[in-house]
Amino acid sequence: MLEVRNLSKTFYGKRPRPFAPRYTVAAVKDVSFDLARGETLGVVGESGCGKSTLARCVLNLIPPSAGSVRFDDRDLTGASHADWRALRRRLQIIFQDPYSSLNPRRRIGQTLAEPLYVHKGIRYRDALPVLRRVLDEVGLPAGTLDRHPHEFSGGQRQRIAIARALVLEPELIVADEAVSALDASVQAQILALLRRIQRERNLSFLFITHDLGVVRFFCDRMLVMYLGQVVEAGPVDALLDTPRHPYTRSLRDAAPIPDVAMRRPLALLKGEIPSPANPPSGCAFHPRCPNATMTCRGATPTLDPNGARSVACFHPISAP
Repeated sequence: MLEVRNLSKTFYGKRPRPFAPRYTVAAVKDVSFDLARGETLGVVGESGCGKSTLARCVLNLIPPSAGSVRFDDRDLTGASHADWRALRRRLQIIFQDPYSSLNPRRRIGQTLAEPLYVHKGIRYRDALPVLRRVLDEVGLPAGTLDRHPHEFSGGQRQRIAIARALVLEPELIVADEAVSALDASVQAQILALLRRIQRERNLSFLFITHDLGVVRFFCDRMLVMYLGQVVEAGPVDALLDTPRHPYTRSLRDAAPIPDVAMRRPLALLKGEIPSPANPPSGCAFHPRCPNATMTCRGATPTLDPNGARSVACFHPISAP
């Protein structure tokens, strides 16, 4: 359904002084993946690793610098404005903060009806049956339409954001940290809601998050990103149970487990993530990697496929 090949995004900063070279930030570097219909692909990594930039490049909210994105055999990177107007109905996004993504001056009914008017020419009065049905689908009463965003809790606002994404009946939803701003009990409700809607509508999800517990519960496969690059990819259970990249293992070990009987030695990282404006040579992870050698400092590893999994590491962790 979705094919991403060698997607890259480079940002250019201002010149520090006249005639000086401009500094560049390679936020996403040569990322490739496939997403099947009805599947959920999780993208994880530390803050600043390029997860959200990748998501926005897929939807062309930020034009990519290189690479290609194909959706249902259509090239999105070369699509015209008219083409994108039609494609927007099939591709939607749920933002991290539902309060800032909802217009505080507009009633919820106006917010939900606007996509129907822009894309299908349906006016508010005619759209009311669709709006009530979508609100019922996300567990909100019809009276929600006449209220403003500040009158709702964080979980209710996120349900409204989900309803806005669903109103055009899309086929792919990009969820950018859709539950990270919510407490644990509300997270569970929203994830259960998304899973039910996915089954009923056969939706595909590109799920951006830093919570590995959410990934294990909701996703089928996952990409692990570090400094704009994918360092490991494969099925969720395989990557979290037997990670092969040291970075994946450190992320897994940093996630708390509410069971004292499952204690394990931690593979904690030292140092901070390097600046994307001045990345290290060779493997980007080598300054923090306990297994780094001179080879890692001088050459950049590529994703080495091993069955359904792939890892970009010269010294991957051996399977037990």
